[in-house]
Amino acid sequence: MGYEFLEHRSDIIILGRNRTLGSALEDVGNGMFTQMGSEHAKGSESFDLRFEAPTKEQLVVQLLTEIIAECETRPFTPKKMKVLALDENALSVSVRVFGEKKVPENIIKAVTYHELRAEKKGKGWEVQVLFDI
Repeated sequence: MGYEFLEHRSDIIILGRNRTLGSALEDVGNGMFTQMGSEHAKGSESFDLRFEAPTKEQLVVQLLTEIIAECETRPFTPKKMKVLALDENALSVSVRVFGEKKVPENIIKAVTYHELRAEKKGKGWEVQVLFDI
């Protein structure tokens, strides 16, 4: 499955499609990382995050926003994200972000709620996120 970039005039929209919500979320995160310079990062270091939220959409935004913040403050260039645990009923997620301790090449300003979707489609899931760059 994976992710794709959708057309937008000034920002970036990433759509992750996969069999599970966790896999679709990984796809969107990994797509976001390409915009931050992941192709030039090693995956030898990592950090973990855990979040709960009242809705799936808020879970997506909060998680991706916190990853961006962590990458800016550490500094850390992310290469790959792995969902360690996801509880769709409790709306909680634990992830591990792999990458390298160095300043990201590009900064993403914000993860937005505009055009945000996290929904079951047929036999899989779609997660769509618009990033302010």
